[in-house]
Amino acid sequence: MMLGFEEMIVRCVDEEAKVHIREAVRCYEAGAYRASIVSAHVAVCFDLIAKLRSLASGGDQEAIALVTKLDGFQQQQRQGNLQAIKGLLEIERTLLNEFRDKFDFFGHQEFEELSRLRSDRNQCAHPTFSHDALPYAPAAELARLHIRSALTYVLSQQPRQGKAALGSLQATVVSPYFPTALDEAVVRLRGAEIGTARDALVRAFVDDLTFGWPDPAHPYHASPHVLLAIEATVELHRPIAVPRLVIAIQKLAKSGVADAVRFAGALALRIREAGEQVDDATKAVLRIWLVQEQSDNKGSAIKRALQIAWWRDAALEALETLTAKQLGGVTDPPSEMVTRAAHLYATATNWGDANELAADVANPLADRFARADIAYVFEKAHQGADLIGSHGFREFTRLLYDKNPIPDPELEALFDEHNLGHYKRVEQVDEA
Repeated sequence: MMLGFEEMIVRCVDEEAKVHIREAVRCYEAGAYRASIVSAHVAVCFDLIAKLRSLASGGDQEAIALVTKLDGFQQQQRQGNLQAIKGLLEIERTLLNEFRDKFDFFGHQEFEELSRLRSDRNQCAHPTFSHDALPYAPAAELARLHIRSALTYVLSQQPRQGKAALGSLQATVVSPYFPTALDEAVVRLRGAEIGTARDALVRAFVDDLTFGWPDPAHPYHASPHVLLAIEATVELHRPIAVPRLVIAIQKLAKSGVADAVRFAGALALRIREAGEQVDDATKAVLRIWLVQEQSDNKGSAIKRALQIAWWRDAALEALETLTAKQLGGVTDPPSEMVTRAAHLYATATNWGDANELAADVANPLADRFARADIAYVFEKAHQGADLIGSHGFREFTRLLYDKNPIPDPELEALFDEHNLGHYKRVEQVDEA
């Protein structure tokens, strides 16, 4: 949805610039299009100078040099030195170039559009620029375009962009006070430079996060906040962030570096819409990675991969390699993982293993075991898996009565079928 001028003005950073851009809007609404373009350019200049002073106060050496130069010329002007006017006009004329070249504030397209504003302002304000007998008469559409460009590319942007903005964002993300919940992370980043950032900064921030995590020399290396920061950036700038993530995942996966591949897999699983768009070569790498992965988070990775069509077969294969520890860390596991839990439990070779596996994977999931899963455990117990007699197995059978959704008669039929009748509830009550 296209925002109106007033909605965009509310987002302006500098109060003084708001005054001038509102004047530009009033002129536009009154049909004074030349005056509107001149006021829009004035607003841009006021705002860039305010941003320059903000950068200087933050210690940026390039900004300090420019502010010192500006203050010097203004002091000379106050003292009546007419030569200072030439210096001040030169600073105003080169403001756009300085912010593009020294502060990475503008991308190519943004600079071109603002340069057109500057050129049209000169046509409107200086009669000597006109080669015709009639004064320059800009169209209403042109005036509106220049006001919108001023608001979008300059007035609504934070002072820091480019390298300075990325440095500030790094400090925000690696801080111990960065939120741990997605909605709070979105709020935190919305209030930082990325909140109203131009497309170029969004892409640069996504790259900095994704390629920084696996780089031992980068401030983002192995930071637990990076994935959450990427998710929050997607929430704020989805149309720009997701395509950039697809490119980043593909580069990381094809790098062959273990940490880079692992992070590519984590990104593809966490940002599912990006994971579904990667190319075939990346899919091949990530399928192998999932099967070979050994981290404690493997269970959660498999759970997410089961939901992605191109990854599902590899996820089912990887499921067979899942350990009890990896499985135990999964919240709300799907039915495929519950079946894996049943198979793991049935591998017990002594009472110690049986009790440990019962505590880790069987008893916590007893309310999820399907009839086939229960039948498999009972069959293996009857065939020799060292479950019978263990405390964990007795607790497991009690939980099946208390929590499992299959009816008691059906459960007791399974006990009888596998010669485990003494575990039926009536038998346990008699023993007690």
